[in-house]
Amino acid sequence: MALLLAASAPAKVKIVLVGDSTVNDQGGWGPGFRASFGSDVEVLNLALNGRSSKSFRDEGAWAPALAAKPDYILIQFGHNDVPGKGPDRETIAGSTYEANLTRYIEEARAAGAKPVLVTSIVRRVFTDDGKFKPDSLVPYVAAVHRVATAQRVPLMDMYTLTREQAEKLGPVGCLSIHATTAEGKPDTTHLGPLGRNTVGILAAQEFVRVVPAMKQYRINGIPALQVVVSPDGKGDFQTIQRAVDHAPFVRVGQRLTIEIRPGIYKERVIVPQDRPRTTFLGSDPATTVITAAMSAKEAGGTFFSSTVDVEGEAFEAEGITFENTFGPGDGNGSQAVATKIHSDRAEFRNCRFLGWQDTLYAATGRQHFKNCYIAGHVDFIFGNATAVFENCEIHSRGDGYITAQSRTATDLPNGFVFSNCRLTGENTSKGVFLGRPWRPYARVVFLNCEMDSHIRPEGWDNWQDPNNEKTAWFGEFGSTGPGARSSSRAPWSRQLTSGEASQFRPEVFLK
Repeated sequence: MALLLAASAPAKVKIVLVGDSTVNDQGGWGPGFRASFGSDVEVLNLALNGRSSKSFRDEGAWAPALAAKPDYILIQFGHNDVPGKGPDRETIAGSTYEANLTRYIEEARAAGAKPVLVTSIVRRVFTDDGKFKPDSLVPYVAAVHRVATAQRVPLMDMYTLTREQAEKLGPVGCLSIHATTAEGKPDTTHLGPLGRNTVGILAAQEFVRVVPAMKQYRINGIPALQVVVSPDGKGDFQTIQRAVDHAPFVRVGQRLTIEIRPGIYKERVIVPQDRPRTTFLGSDPATTVITAAMSAKEAGGTFFSSTVDVEGEAFEAEGITFENTFGPGDGNGSQAVATKIHSDRAEFRNCRFLGWQDTLYAATGRQHFKNCYIAGHVDFIFGNATAVFENCEIHSRGDGYITAQSRTATDLPNGFVFSNCRLTGENTSKGVFLGRPWRPYARVVFLNCEMDSHIRPEGWDNWQDPNNEKTAWFGEFGSTGPGARSSSRAPWSRQLTSGEASQFRPEVFLK
C-alpha cells in the first residue's frame, strides 16, 4: 500500500542583522528586507546608529546577536570605519577592519550561526555633471570582498547594487529614496520610507541569490511599505495627515502601514480613495489618540464633522483611539463624528471610538470591528454599511439610542450585527434603546450579547413613525443580562431562532 505523505512545512529561520544606521529600521534597509519574507522567517535587526566594526563590539552590541542563536547573521559595517570618525570607531581597511570582520565570522560560526558579509550601501552624492563623487567607502568595500573570499562566506554586494540603482535614478530620482534631515534637506546616506523598502528588496534578492536555501522563504509578491509617525520628530513624519499625503503610494498587492507612535494627535485626517490598503498601527489605544472637536453645525453638516475620514478601500487600524470631543460641554445637540468610514473590507482591531452624538459613521462597504470600545449618547453607531461588531464594548454615555442604521430596501445585504458584545452605560436614568431606523428598512441584529440594565425593556424605537415598524428588521438572539428582557420587547422586533441567527454569523454576513 502506497502512503501519501504531506509536504512538510519549511523550518522556521531566524536572521540577525548587525551593522550601522544604513541597516537599522530607522534609516536603513532592514524594514524592506524583513517584509520580503513570510512568517517562517524572523528578522531581528540589531543594527545601531553610528557604529563601526570596532565600536559595535566594544559597546557590547555583538553579544546579543550571538545570544539570539540565529541561523544567519548578516554583517555590514563601513560607513563609520572610515578615517575622520574618531579613534573609538575608525579602522584601517587593509588591516584592523579585515581583522574585525574575520573575528565576527569566526565567532558566529562558533555559535552555530552562518555568517554572511554585506558591503556598505553607496553614498548617493553626485558631482554637478551627474557623476558619483569619490567615496571613502571604496577601500572598505574591497576589504569585504577579500575577507569573504578568504573565509569562504557568502557575500552580498550591496554597494554595487545600490550604486547601480542610484545611477539609474540620477540625482533627481534619488530624492525619492533619500531620508530627510531635521532641517528638511536631503540625507544622501540614509534611506527614507521608499528607500528602506526598495533597498530592502534588493537586499532580500541578493541574500537568496547567495544563500539559495532561502529562496523558498521569500515572498514572491510585493512587500509592504511602512512609515513611522512620531510627535517627537524621530519618525518619518510628525503628523498622521502628512504621512497619508507623502508616504509612497502602494502598488497592486501592496499595503502601506503607518506606524503611529504614542501621542495625542490633535488633527483631522482624511484617507482618500487613492490611498487603498492603508493600515494605522498603534501599540495601545490608551496612549495613541487622534482627536479633534468639530460639530456638524461648524463643519457645515454631519458628514463633514469627522475627526478621521476613511475613503480608501481595505483600510485597517489597530491600537488607536478615534475621538471627537465636541459634546455636552459644547452646547449639546449637535452631531460630531469621530470616524467616518466609506471603506470596503475595512478592519478595526482593539480601537476606541469616543464621541457624544453620531460617534461612528459606518457609512458604506463591509466593515469589521473586533475587540473595540465605542462610546456615545445618541445614534452613536449609524450608517448603511454591512458591519459586524465582534467582542466589542458598546458604552452609552447617557439616555439615547445606540444604533441608527439606514438600509434603503429589503433586498439589500446591509445592516449591523453585534456578536458577543457587552452593552454598558452611565447617566441613563430613562434608559437606552438598542436602535431606531434612520431609513425605513434599517436592519440591526444582536447575537449573544450581554446587556446591562440601562437597556429599555421595549428595546427598539420607531423614530416617531409607525410605518417603520412594517419595514425595519430588528432582531436578537441569545441576549443575556438585566437588559435582555425578550418578553417586553417591541412586538414588531424579532426574537430569532438559531437558524435565523446563523445567517448573521460574522463569517457569513461579511462574505
